[in-house]
Amino acid sequence: MNRLTAFDKNPAGAARLACARLLRWMLMGLAAVMLTACGFRMQGEKPLPFDSLYITVPQNSQFGSDLRRAIRAVSPNTRIVETSDMAVRATDFDPDEDADSPGAVASKRLAKTMRMAQAKLEQVSELRTTRQVSLNSQGKIEELELSLRYVFRLVNAKDQIIIPETTLLSVRTLPFDDRVVQAKEGEAASLFRDMQKSLVARILRRITAPDVRQRWELVQSARGEDEEEIATVRPAPLPGIIPGILQNPSLTPAPIPLSPE
Repeated sequence: MNRLTAFDKNPAGAARLACARLLRWMLMGLAAVMLTACGFRMQGEKPLPFDSLYITVPQNSQFGSDLRRAIRAVSPNTRIVETSDMAVRATDFDPDEDADSPGAVASKRLAKTMRMAQAKLEQVSELRTTRQVSLNSQGKIEELELSLRYVFRLVNAKDQIIIPETTLLSVRTLPFDDRVVQAKEGEAASLFRDMQKSLVARILRRITAPDVRQRWELVQSARGEDEEEIATVRPAPLPGIIPGILQNPSLTPAPIPLSPE
């Protein structure tokens, strides 16, 4: 004797299950269409128009390593040139130069790096600030505003501008309690790290934008008088390596006072 399954005994239940599955697949397809229509794309490779890049952000900083990792992910064929990879020999020095001087060696390494890199991503400035935005009934700080202002630009090996100086601003709020200042210092450091990560994503979107490739091709194709018309800039000073504990402004001194109404 054949056994009847639950669905054989209840055809209406089987039909409802089939309709539910069909509805689920339809909703998933509709969601995919809506995401595509609003411009959503899965993160993938977006090759940069140049083969080699020098980044002035220190390699051994968290921000520098995050930025390099992100660029390698979207443009694996673009080589990131590092001064630490440059070998310096005695024949690289002129007779009047001191080959044993650390400064002279560093200068030669930097010069070699500049010659090898087709493009340079330069950090122009970075500023971290705190500002009190509210006080409690006792006149003590209740909430702080943390801000990170970052300025960068992209130039080619001849210091011709590909992306002019661009300012990015990231802001976070921090509830403050002067009874647990040390804990709040740690929370502020975490917020600044989060802001740095957001800056990496925004820098990546900017340098992979279609107009950057167009500008690069225009600059590369310029010759003679056309090349002279392309704006150039002086190299930005190399940022120093600041220990993490000293990067963020202290919350203990009085922050910038409230703006008058």
